[in-house]
Amino acid sequence: MDNHSSAKPPGHIKPPLLHVIPLNHYVPDELHVMLRIWDRLWNLALQELKVQNQFNDSIRAKIIAKMNRISISFHFWQEQGTQNWSYTSLMGGDKEIVLKSFNFGTIFNEERAFLINHLWRDFHQLYNNMKSQKTNSIQFANQAKQWLDLFLTPSQGEPNTINFKMGLYRPKDVTPYMHVLIHHLPEFMEQHQKFGFGAFSCAPVEKKNHDQVSSFFRKTMKDGGKGVERKSAIFEILHYENRSMYFAQKGTIDKYSKPQNIRIKKSKN
Repeated sequence: MDNHSSAKPPGHIKPPLLHVIPLNHYVPDELHVMLRIWDRLWNLALQELKVQNQFNDSIRAKIIAKMNRISISFHFWQEQGTQNWSYTSLMGGDKEIVLKSFNFGTIFNEERAFLINHLWRDFHQLYNNMKSQKTNSIQFANQAKQWLDLFLTPSQGEPNTINFKMGLYRPKDVTPYMHVLIHHLPEFMEQHQKFGFGAFSCAPVEKKNHDQVSSFFRKTMKDGGKGVERKSAIFEILHYENRSMYFAQKGTIDKYSKPQNIRIKKSKN
């Protein structure tokens, strides 16, 4: 290994894995920035309930009911043979709805809920701004720094006293994706302003992956079958997609009316 390949860029602990690709070509994906920071914020909220011994059946029921009110299918379940609780893994679109609409007043007191709601709504605004080609990188950097300051809101006063005000989270709760949001996204926004940061989004790829996984479980025999009926699941998915694209391009779907369901009511007599 030569000296160039072992050199560490300023501020880095280790040298890059791939020296042929400049560091400024590793553009973060806005979708995963939102997903991973959402995961952290949600886990921190649930962890706070657990520390305060409030993560009980009543609280879980309130969370599920609030999710239902914003049209999110959400459930908790206890892992068999353990005391651990799991919950529904939400897709990106559902996470964004929770980010902008879930009211933490359902599970926290008014003052605490106001602070957490503020944190979540401001992050949702940052997510919208990072996707917009019109966003000014300098203004975004300032907004991101203000959001971090809110995330790190310190406690005030002495614990267990009447004047004590609980803050939000600690520096050690900051994740690498938050670091990217604060220190690197503004730089990439400025570099790629011509295209817009959203041009590098992996959302279409994730949607494609989701559709193919759904097709695997709902529209194929999962590599099963016997004899001539046995087909590769990949072949079945490609066959289904080709037919769908053909019908869409030829306008076949619009030529035929959808079948109507007729309900026949039974006589009471």
